[in-house]
Amino acid sequence: MKISLKWLREYLDITLSPHELANRLTMAGTETEGMQCIGENWTGITIGEITDINPHPNADRLKLVTIDLGSEQTTVVCGAPNVRIGSKVAFAPVGAQLIDGHSGEPSRLKSAKIRGITSNGMACSEKELGISDSHEGIIILPDEAPIGTPLAEYLGDVIYDLAITANRPDCLSVIGVAREVAALTGQGLHLPDTSYTEAGRPIEQQISVEITDPELCSRYCASLITGIRVADSPRWLKQRLLKCGMRPISNIVDITNYVMLEYGQPLHAFDYDRIQGRKIIVRRAAAGEKMTTLDGLERTLSDNMLVIADQERATAIAGIMGGIDSEVTDGTSSVLLEAANFNPTSIHRTGSILNMPSEACTRFERGIRPELVDEAIRKATKLIIELAGGQAAKGLIDVYPNRQEQEPILLTNEKIRGLLGIDFSTDRIVAALTSLGFTCKIATNPSGVRATAPYWRSDIKQEVDLIEEVARIIGYDKIPTTLLGTTLPSQSPEPMVKLKQTIR
Repeated sequence: MKISLKWLREYLDITLSPHELANRLTMAGTETEGMQCIGENWTGITIGEITDINPHPNADRLKLVTIDLGSEQTTVVCGAPNVRIGSKVAFAPVGAQLIDGHSGEPSRLKSAKIRGITSNGMACSEKELGISDSHEGIIILPDEAPIGTPLAEYLGDVIYDLAITANRPDCLSVIGVAREVAALTGQGLHLPDTSYTEAGRPIEQQISVEITDPELCSRYCASLITGIRVADSPRWLKQRLLKCGMRPISNIVDITNYVMLEYGQPLHAFDYDRIQGRKIIVRRAAAGEKMTTLDGLERTLSDNMLVIADQERATAIAGIMGGIDSEVTDGTSSVLLEAANFNPTSIHRTGSILNMPSEACTRFERGIRPELVDEAIRKATKLIIELAGGQAAKGLIDVYPNRQEQEPILLTNEKIRGLLGIDFSTDRIVAALTSLGFTCKIATNPSGVRATAPYWRSDIKQEVDLIEEVARIIGYDKIPTTLLGTTLPSQSPEPMVKLKQTIR
């Protein structure tokens, strides 16, 4: 899972250095396999504003572009097709290190005479900055980008490559990792607003949902947004996806991927006008049933696979990929947005048999909880209204046939002492679990704590799971060396790995 430090900072105030944060996460069981520092080589590159554009005297396709850098103005030769007066751009002076747009190799910018005119610097493309492979034009920054500010301060970021263990699907999301960081640092968490204005007819009058097999689909939630416009996503959204290793497609599809990365809940958008009978049926596929998925391949399904269908045919393979018959296209004007919870074993089996690995499949097969759908679908609906226009129908479709409440788990001081060889005060245990979102009540007979896991922690099943949480949050350095081993270096993640294996 790739995580942007700048994105993390939207949810909490991180005072640790990037390397300290990586080490803290690793010590708590979320190993940081790598770090990419975007902008560390942007020395001297600043934000400027184009104030004048004149034709090149010796070349029809080139222009003389004047850039205001705050303390001075400079004129460079530029052949980009998207130069406009008033645009904010990234200006690189002579000597700046860039990525050569043709070879893709790092190079130092030199002063150059282009068709008889000297250019001491350049306005940069995303490829030249190493942000993406886009080299068709220069990068255009938001209007609020401050002139004269070093580009590294404005666009720089650190991307962590985290190794997420199979039992922690909550950390396959930015908010999930933010919750970890908040618990490890004692910081408060600021969750995003998901409210939006509802208008028009109630959604129940425009679409219905039936789940025929609740064992394979425990919850199905949908919103309806009409009057939208499918277009390119804004630059900030594209960049968020690219930093996390995903390719931007269109505003609607990008929003579903963005919210999946943010909350860990996969979503899917259907073209509402292509849903036959105005009904969604979540059912098992018929043996030998065929459908063409978004990758253009016809799939043959079996009766142990779950599909999302309308009254005529299957429109998506549940939890895996949508179908081409209900695909959102440039002509789509109304979107039915899906957020559902599917049986992890079923999704894993279907993905394996069809050889269709996907980001959605990765999350579902690890067992995310049904409660995740609420905030995720509201956030995605809010973003669609903001970025694609339109209006949301009143209410949500929410079919949740077998709602189950989380049961508290008793954690005794005796069990902690027996497994870890150390006593922790009840207050300290409660503080550690509360920081992770658990609800705690003091138990007296036997002495301990009754802890209820938050909805995003599907991995908490028994007492030893709680002990692991207490140990990793309070710190492995408090655990006796007879359990951890004394030959391991203090900065190695191995002690926590050994502790986990011992507890299990």
